[in-house]
Amino acid sequence: MPWDPKYPNYGVVRIENDKVKVYRDQNNYSTLSVGKTVTHAAWAGQELNVTLSDGKVRRYRDQNNYSTIG
Repeated sequence: MPWDPKYPNYGVVRIENDKVKVYRDQNNYSTLSVGKTVTHAAWAGQELNVTLSDGKVRRYRDQNNYSTIG
């Protein structure tokens, strides 16, 4: 199931070491536990691109499913 449109529309993500908080509004968020150090995270349309410290990129199509690029 894709991200609720509220998440990409709000557009705010916060990196905390190996976790990414994905906000749907000022007070509510979901946490992605990536398991590796995150260096960058950004929305690309309705998917979230998360760059890892090893240079790989995970493209999250929802909170639980991703594909790895590179």
